[in-house]
Amino acid sequence: MSNNHPYKIIPDRVIKLAENQIFVFGINTQGRHGAGSALFARQYCNAEYGNPQGRQGQSWAMATPAAAYIFS
Repeated sequence: MSNNHPYKIIPDRVIKLAENQIFVFGINTQGRHGAGSALFARQYCNAEYGNPQGRQGQSWAMATPAAAYIFS
């Protein structure tokens, strides 16, 4: 990856956040933090199980519609 990119590029895997950083992640509309970035947010960034939106600890949840909804 080029260091000349106009936006901040992060590594493929986040392992730790600085105190002033927020982890933004997609979550299902039920707020089930069961896998992937949502699970990371729950385990390491104080995301709230059952809450599909907004600031949660050191994270920000963005609800995403189910695949069936997208293709209907």
